Amino acid sequence: MYVGYFNSYTGGVPPEFGELTNLEVLDMASCTLTGEIPTTLSNLKHLHTLFLHINNLTGNIPPELSGLISLKSLDLSINQLTGEIPQSFISLGNITLINLFRNNLHGPIPDFIGDMPNLQVLQVWENNFTLELPANLGRNGNLKKLDVSDNHLTGLIPMDLCRGGKLETLVLSNNFFFGSIPEKLGQCKSLNKIRIVKNLLNGTVPEGLFNLPLVTIIELTDNFFSGELPGEMSGDVLDHIYLSNNWFTGLIPPAIGNFKNLQDLFLDRNRFSGNIPREVFELKHLTKINTSANNLTGDIPDSISRCTSLISVDLSRNRIGGDIPKDIHDVINLGTLNLSGNQLTGSIPIGIGKMTSLTTLDLSFNDLSGRVPLGGQFLVFNDTSFAGNPYLCLPHHVSCLTRPEQTSDRIHTALFSPSRIVITIVAAITALILISVAIRQMNKKKHERSLSWKLTAFQRLDFKAEDVLECLQEENIIGKGGAGIVYRGSMPNNVDVAIKRLVGRGTGRSDHGFTAEIQTLGRIRHRHIVRLLGYVANKDTNLLLYEYMPNGSLGELLHGSKGGHLQWETRHRVAVEAAKGLCYLHHDCSPLILHRDVKSNNILLDSDFEAHVADFGLAKFLVDGAASECMSSIAGSYGYIAPEYAYTLKVDEKSDVYSFGVVLLELIAGKKPVGEFGEGVDIVRWVRNTEGEIPQPSDAATVVAIVDQRLTGYPLTSVIHVFKIAMMCVEDEAATRPTMREVVHMLTNPPKSVTNLIAF
Repeated sequence: MYVGYFNSYTGGVPPEFGELTNLEVLDMASCTLTGEIPTTLSNLKHLHTLFLHINNLTGNIPPELSGLISLKSLDLSINQLTGEIPQSFISLGNITLINLFRNNLHGPIPDFIGDMPNLQVLQVWENNFTLELPANLGRNGNLKKLDVSDNHLTGLIPMDLCRGGKLETLVLSNNFFFGSIPEKLGQCKSLNKIRIVKNLLNGTVPEGLFNLPLVTIIELTDNFFSGELPGEMSGDVLDHIYLSNNWFTGLIPPAIGNFKNLQDLFLDRNRFSGNIPREVFELKHLTKINTSANNLTGDIPDSISRCTSLISVDLSRNRIGGDIPKDIHDVINLGTLNLSGNQLTGSIPIGIGKMTSLTTLDLSFNDLSGRVPLGGQFLVFNDTSFAGNPYLCLPHHVSCLTRPEQTSDRIHTALFSPSRIVITIVAAITALILISVAIRQMNKKKHERSLSWKLTAFQRLDFKAEDVLECLQEENIIGKGGAGIVYRGSMPNNVDVAIKRLVGRGTGRSDHGFTAEIQTLGRIRHRHIVRLLGYVANKDTNLLLYEYMPNGSLGELLHGSKGGHLQWETRHRVAVEAAKGLCYLHHDCSPLILHRDVKSNNILLDSDFEAHVADFGLAKFLVDGAASECMSSIAGSYGYIAPEYAYTLKVDEKSDVYSFGVVLLELIAGKKPVGEFGEGVDIVRWVRNTEGEIPQPSDAATVVAIVDQRLTGYPLTSVIHVFKIAMMCVEDEAATRPTMREVVHMLTNPPKSVTNLIAF
């Protein structure tokens, strides 16, 4: 029965249709149907096609539809259905197509979906599905199309999606999948579309992915993929490559020129280096290229002028030098040209004025010189297109700066006149005499100066070294730890600072990069990182000056008498803010900065209880004798140290991630990481032991068993969500832990179900 598409009905699907027991096809798509799906349809034992898509149907999917034992194609997409996929659908053994996209369905995708022997198409995008995809999905050997984008799915990508060699479309975008892309997908020769955007995936991309014969689009934007692109790549039909915002490194392979039909190439916001290969601009069909925000060098290849299909070019924020190719005006269809933030030299080609399609031009912040040409398309662009080029002269400027080398000839004669030479010789002799006197004075006072203090400021400070030294009194001590003693100092301008006196570290000792490291730390500015204002030093001691945090540390508050007042909303916010601070150190500083001692006592709270990460990057400079009984000399504080340190004696970003996971468990349980669980047991082992003692273990049961009893009215599902993240962070294998960027993403993007549950 075909009654859809060109009809418009009021009401819903007539329940009486369930009496048409010999019906094989029921197609009521796009009929403006409302109401719920009638359970009477389960009587249609011969029905093999049920199409109810593009309507306004509501309610749950009736479990009774499992009675449609002959059903092969089910399309309920683009409705307003709610609830979960019925478990009873396990009996639909003949089904080949399941379309449920654009509804409000939630819950997991049941494991039995992966066991359906004939399933070819599964499209459930734009719903609220959670948890992992069935691990056995694709093992039936028949899967052709999988689209689960725009849900809240997580876990690893199933290994056997292309087991039968038939998978054509793979779309997993906008979820929380982590881990790497299975190597087997690089051998899936049937694939023609790969879209895995905005997930938490990392590792290298299978080399075979760029050599699949039928693939037309590879879209891996907004993940954490790393490594180099393969040197050998080929494909006759690949026309779109999107790899933006990842961690790819190495050179852009010249082999990209083998993709003869490539139209879009997006490699921006990665870590590519080297030159842009000339082969890229020899692609006759290339229309858009974006390599911005990398570390590219060299010149712009002259071959760009022969790439006449281009409509958009963005090479900004690199270190590209040389001249702008003079024949670039031959790219007659170019609409956008962004070369800003590079090291381009020379003049602006006058031919750009002939490019009538060019509506956006950005040449700002280079080293261009000469005058900006007049007329033509240059009349369209304003001054911002050329800003940041000190030797570039705009048309309305009367006088312009001239490069020093351009004026050298004019001053050469005056500079080397006889009278000037005599004056120069006399001045040089006088200078030598003064220098020798100064050296004697310096040697005489060397001992006295070695005891003096010097203030180095990283921003404007309205106080002196003497003001800092006056605060080093016993009554001003606010903390002691493995890194040293912390004083509260009130400066003459009524500003309080925290003064950290480092133990066993002075400029008189071997520096080991300490000064350079402190200079780096002093440049860091982030809302959730305690600001290093400067330092005061002599040959024996270093005093680090930080902004003062009036509410102390998270550890002191959480484990003190007022810990019960720290409710879940505040704990969750502190977790997010601290994660953002660590994420900045790991992912936005160049080079990255390891904290090395992440713990609740190093998360400080300002007057608004906003979290700030403190003491980052200092642990590696503490000498062995300065390590306290609760702190190792390198790896951090006991109870927070990642297990791999015991046999590698090395730390990396994943060591910080482990420590942060311990902090999350502290926030959930309200317990210190060690000392409350018996000898040799830390909080991570205690949580795992507790989980193992529960008769019917689940995340919810574990959370209820370990949660801080001082918490009242907490949203259980939100706590469960943070608990899952914590347990991911404290995985024994460092490689399986998420990055801090992934942690921030998960903390700030909970599944919708997390935000809507009633407090426990």
